Amino acid sequence: MEKFKEILVCVIGATPQIITETIYALANKNPPVYIDEIFIITTSTGKKQIENTLIKKGILKQLLKEYKLPSLDIKTSSIIVIKDKNDKEIDDIRDSFQSEATADTIISLIRELTKDPSARLHCSLAGGRKTMGFYLGSAMELFGRPWDKLYHVLVSSEFESNPEFFYKPKKEKFIQCRLSDGSKVEISTEKAEIELIELPFIKLSGKIKLYGNTFTELIEETQSEINFALIQPFINIKLKERKISIGTTIFSMNPMLIALYATILKQKILCTENKSCLGCDECYISLTNLTEKPLIDEFADFYAKAYKPNIVDIEEIKYKLEKRISPYTLRSYITKINNHISRVISDETLASLYKIKSIRRYGATTYGVSIDKRKIKIE
Repeated sequence: MEKFKEILVCVIGATPQIITETIYALANKNPPVYIDEIFIITTSTGKKQIENTLIKKGILKQLLKEYKLPSLDIKTSSIIVIKDKNDKEIDDIRDSFQSEATADTIISLIRELTKDPSARLHCSLAGGRKTMGFYLGSAMELFGRPWDKLYHVLVSSEFESNPEFFYKPKKEKFIQCRLSDGSKVEISTEKAEIELIELPFIKLSGKIKLYGNTFTELIEETQSEINFALIQPFINIKLKERKISIGTTIFSMNPMLIALYATILKQKILCTENKSCLGCDECYISLTNLTEKPLIDEFADFYAKAYKPNIVDIEEIKYKLEKRISPYTLRSYITKINNHISRVISDETLASLYKIKSIRRYGATTYGVSIDKRKIKIE
């Protein structure tokens, strides 16, 4: 396996220390992770803090040199300052409009970065306002891949947010720290602990097709997809009985129709795409495919089971289907199947999940069903 391009994503407020503490903690993991590129989402105030400390004072370069870490630059494009609806940089998150702008900035970056399969994201939600951490975690749930990581960084309370502490130096230093009772005392950096906590998160990427642009649109869309998936009743095809049950609704079809329906549903079951079936059409097939091997054999097997099991000649059925079944005939059968479903399921939105639908793809018309493959059983 080729090495990932390791990308660090941080949300930062007025504590740029989070950046160096995370780089330090990742480099001290087992195995270590060395960052190739960094992106920082922050406010105009946070940007100044980063420039004054990590760049102008050279604290980032100092860390890299001291621990012999690979070169890493904070470029102009590395710092993403949140902007309001008037395209003006915000200096803090004080109202719902600024909060919304923060959400959209974070979601946009994570969505873009996760398009690169060779990149692995290391996202730290330790910095900035709590809402920034929430939005970063949510963005990872929507777009994070199995190999992407989400972290929180824990620093000894005496050194946490201390303007003089950016990482644990190799050579001991004494730093003035404020204790919980308000008193100040100099404490050795030898006592400092930086712990990187990897946070598990739900990964929806590839399982739901998302089209929204804003954070709010994406959340509403995701919730709708989840709700829709949960309400889908199971469909059970009993070929020998020529019975179809959708939830508690049971109805019959003749052998030819139920065999065709079962053949199309079987393609859904066999689909290997690791994503939500809603909106996915990878298992859809053309009518020409249905008149050729291997699907015509499957069609014939299902027809034999539904017609007269153990009596009919399978090879004879296959021969007749190959010779007599045309795309035109199949289209008429599909119309009849869909009419059956419409008659027994009055809710058209629900019925649409089980009806055979067509789409144009690669210059051809293909056919399939929307129902989730885990909801299908053929006996």
